[in-house]
Amino acid sequence: MKKFFPLALLILTSCSSFKLEKNIILGEFNWIQYGNSPTRSSKAYYKVSPPFQLSWTYNAGAGFSNAPFIVADGILFVATLAGEIHLVDVETGKKIGTIGAESSVHGTPALYRNKLIIPSALGKNTLECVDLNLGKTLWKEKIGPIEASLLLVYDNLIVATLEGEVINYNLKYEFPEKIWEFKVQKPIHSSPASDGKFILFGCDDGNIYCLGIEDGKLVWKFNANSPIFAPISISNGKIYFGTLGGDFFCVDIKSGKEKWKFNTGSKIYGGCALNDTLVFFGTASGKFFALNKNNGELIWTFSAKSLINSAPVISGKTIIFGSLDKNVYAIEIENGNLTWKYETGGRIKSSPIVWKNFLIVASEDRYIYAFKTEQAK
Repeated sequence: MKKFFPLALLILTSCSSFKLEKNIILGEFNWIQYGNSPTRSSKAYYKVSPPFQLSWTYNAGAGFSNAPFIVADGILFVATLAGEIHLVDVETGKKIGTIGAESSVHGTPALYRNKLIIPSALGKNTLECVDLNLGKTLWKEKIGPIEASLLLVYDNLIVATLEGEVINYNLKYEFPEKIWEFKVQKPIHSSPASDGKFILFGCDDGNIYCLGIEDGKLVWKFNANSPIFAPISISNGKIYFGTLGGDFFCVDIKSGKEKWKFNTGSKIYGGCALNDTLVFFGTASGKFFALNKNNGELIWTFSAKSLINSAPVISGKTIIFGSLDKNVYAIEIENGNLTWKYETGGRIKSSPIVWKNFLIVASEDRYIYAFKTEQAK
């Protein structure tokens, strides 16, 4: 772990291709980072339920990663593998504007006040901050390729790279301050999470690392015996994650000790979603699991027709996810029964999100599908 003092950044005044005419109102009902919170619970604020009706589609002109969306104040931000962020009106599906990134965007961007922070998978300056009102790039950082989603914890931005670096930036001021940096020897594909005290992330070396958020020092590490690509999620002092070896783990956040393990028999690429009692996730076999999050007991399973490689989203009494069989599924949480599905024009590799009474899904056919229900609570 290295500790830093205020550093000189590459400060830019070049204009982006888009300027937002209004201030975004950031409230508790916005989805401003992957998983909808630092704990990555993937639980929507709004409660929607089937049936859903297709409201609009939007052609983004490129493919998507497994978590391309954030949404705030009625504006959907869509990251593409072509290196663009599309801004779309959630209510109408109309294009508001486009922001160019350094290269393809695999990790989910983050929205901090009226600033959009974008990670890029390739290029020279792979972390970029764009002021949406001024319509210009404020700063860029050269920190290596990024495929993990960005993590916001209060005024801290946590970034994990394919070069094995985890960096904590303070965003309180006009330009960020690098607080500390932690280094591992293998790439980091797993998106980090935080409970406000610790930073947790998985690594291709098969370990989970727990760092103190203030100093970046290693608190503990846990060996899962297989590479970890899936994001980490946190609930009630425990962390939850899957591995490429097919095991799904629950680990105590304070001690780093295993609480339970469930073997699925298939690789786990995507993240999970958590409610008060259950944890939900999909696997490469197409099987979707609901487990008791306290003891790992199997509650129910549902089988899609192909691989599931992204996290589901919880909305009220419904759990929603997509599959490479081109379908988006809505499942009743209580019993695992299918309540609704829709076949898109391409494979679904991305996590859906819910905002107000809209369910939003990205498909490999390069289209965004927005489904609407009658009401949301």
